[in-house]
Amino acid sequence: MPRVAVIVLVVASNACGGTLVRVVPDGANTGTTAASDPTFEVIARVAGIHDPLPVAGSDVEFSDLSTALTQAILRVVKPRHDSVLTVELIAGDARYRDTRLSASLVVRATVRTNLGNTFLAQETVVCRDGAIVSPDSGAHVIWSCMTHIGHDLSGWLEGLHP
Repeated sequence: MPRVAVIVLVVASNACGGTLVRVVPDGANTGTTAASDPTFEVIARVAGIHDPLPVAGSDVEFSDLSTALTQAILRVVKPRHDSVLTVELIAGDARYRDTRLSASLVVRATVRTNLGNTFLAQETVVCRDGAIVSPDSGAHVIWSCMTHIGHDLSGWLEGLHP
């Protein structure tokens, strides 16, 4: 029953003039970037917020968060041989107020071995970003936040022992 309520709420929101905006790399619809090491895998998932992410103060919602997060990470993080990096979007929000769009995202990253699924390390990364832009033109704010997360995770992974 709760699934039906959520689906009805999203459909009703979009039916009442809401705008659904996809978050894509650099604001353009491009193909997925693949890691250069086939033994490295990135799994991004939404685990604590809604996808699409509503923008408070507007009728806009940002969608495709896990796909965009995966692409942002693959563009920045150097592959870690025989590893799986799971990145969960555990909290986040977006707000529009006085011509400014702001976003906050929190991820939990976990590294495990590819074979045996052995836990190696875990980290939490927070990003806040904003711009003076209308929400329906603001997907680049969410994308920018995701690339900041990718850079932070890259530095963290490079500091881990092999």
